[in-house]
Amino acid sequence: MKLEAEFNRIEEVAAGFNTHYEVFKYMKGLTQDLQMNAFLFMTLPTVDSVEIGATKIITNWPAEMVDYYDAHNLLIDSPVIRRMLKSTSPFNYDVEAINTNRGEGKKSTVIELFHRYGMEKGAYFPVHDAAGGRGAMSISGPRNFSMIEMAKLLFIATLIYDRLSQLTLNEKHRPIEFTPSELDCLRLTAGGRKGNEIAKLLDLTENAVNNHIGSAIKKLGCTTRTQAVVSALRLNIIRV
Repeated sequence: MKLEAEFNRIEEVAAGFNTHYEVFKYMKGLTQDLQMNAFLFMTLPTVDSVEIGATKIITNWPAEMVDYYDAHNLLIDSPVIRRMLKSTSPFNYDVEAINTNRGEGKKSTVIELFHRYGMEKGAYFPVHDAAGGRGAMSISGPRNFSMIEMAKLLFIATLIYDRLSQLTLNEKHRPIEFTPSELDCLRLTAGGRKGNEIAKLLDLTENAVNNHIGSAIKKLGCTTRTQAVVSALRLNIIRV
């Protein structure tokens, strides 16, 4: 009964998400509770996709890691992607073991990259949405998961991917246009700059900076700067 109650609670939580930021906060907390370091929701790439940056829906992978991954063409011939395209079964992974058959150049590059960010182990959970679109959730860190954890996380992945698909579909019908100043202020905020620092860099008053950021927050349907930055990064409106 305890496990059933937990599954019912997760189902209620997932159904209540109204924004991508709410999903981001939940997944960040879940990842920390599991003593892991990173999560990723992605669409499974087609054969001509070459960048993981184009497949991610929501993630806390560092932007510099995604850029490095794509710059070294690590999505092409990825054994993880290849496995998920062949099977819908979730699986634990060890970055060294799963990349055994890669060419030595890519093998050492990807192993070093995932170790650098503390993502050497974890699991992937292939999922799909109501329209048949295929995707996956991953949670990465220093360990693998037990069978009970895998079952619970697969349930979470299924529910949240479906909810993300609904939110993304709704979002696509709301094109957003930003002024250059709004984008500059968002980008610098994402880089950790304060309002007074942004004002000096852009030769604006601090009040003008606050107005630009406030306008961007409203356009993104957010309520705080942090929410707006997360949303803008996820939508590839800005990069840092």
